[in-house]
Amino acid sequence: MAKEYWYFLGGVLIVLVPLALLVAVKKLHLLEVRPDETIVYQTQDARPFSLHAFHAKNLPEASPAPALLFFHGGRWLYGGPEDFYPQCQFFAAHGYSCFSAQYRLGANNRPDVQGAVADARAAFDYLIAHAAELRIDPQRIAVGGGSSGGHLSAALGSGLPLSALDNSPQRIRPAAQLLYNPMLDLAPGTPDHHLVKDYWEDVSPYHHIDSAVPRSLILVGSQDPEVPVPTAEAFCAAVNGAGGRCELAVYDGQGHGFFHSSEYFNKTNLRIQQFLAE
Repeated sequence: MAKEYWYFLGGVLIVLVPLALLVAVKKLHLLEVRPDETIVYQTQDARPFSLHAFHAKNLPEASPAPALLFFHGGRWLYGGPEDFYPQCQFFAAHGYSCFSAQYRLGANNRPDVQGAVADARAAFDYLIAHAAELRIDPQRIAVGGGSSGGHLSAALGSGLPLSALDNSPQRIRPAAQLLYNPMLDLAPGTPDHHLVKDYWEDVSPYHHIDSAVPRSLILVGSQDPEVPVPTAEAFCAAVNGAGGRCELAVYDGQGHGFFHSSEYFNKTNLRIQQFLAE
C-alpha cells in the first residue's frame, strides 16, 4: 500500500511540477515586459485611469503609426492592462503603436458595465485627440480585446455608449475591431445576462449593429461555453447583412481565453496581421 502511495504521489508531482514551472516562467516573462510609458487618459472620482503604451518600433521620422487599443478581459470585474502586454509587445515590433487600457472594474460580482463602456470611449477619444503627439494616425486606430474586453471593443464599434447629450449618430468609430472570444450578445438567456440584467439593451453590441460598424475579426474557440460559435456567427451575419464586413476564425477544440497560450498567441497574432493588412 505504501509503495502504491509513493507511486501515486510521484505521478502527481511529475504532472504538477512542470505545470508550476510553466506558470512561473509565464509570470516572469510578463514581469520582464514593460510599456514604454503610462499615460493618464481620464480621472474619475479622483482616480486616474491609464493607457499603457508600447510605441511602434522602427517608425520613419515623419510617418504616423497605425494604432491598436486593447481592453483586457475578466467579466468587467478583474484583470488589468498587463494582460495584453505580450500582444502589444508583438504588434509594436511590427509597426503598430499599441495601448492597453485600464478601465473601471466592479466588485462583489457587480460589474459597472456602463461605466466600463464610458471608459473605453474616453480612452479611444483620448487617442484621437492626442494623435499628433503620440505619432499615430487617428484614421487607423483599431480596437480589440478578450472576453469582456472584446465586449468593450464591440461596443465602440456599435456606436456605444448611448448618450442623451449626443445627438449625432455619426460618432467616430474605430477603423477595425479585433475581438477575441468577445461577449457580443447580453440578451436574456445568454451566459452573462445576469450581470447586466437591469440595463442589458444599452450595452449589448449585437443589438446596436448598424451600417457603420467597422470591419471586424472575431477569434473564438469551438469549445467556448461563454461565447458559443453560433453567437459569433450571428454577430458576423448581422454585420455583413447591414453592409459591413465581418470575418470569423474558429479554433478547433479551444475554449475561452485560448489566445493566451503560446501556440494560439502566435496563430492569432498572425491572423490579425493578415486581417489588418487586407
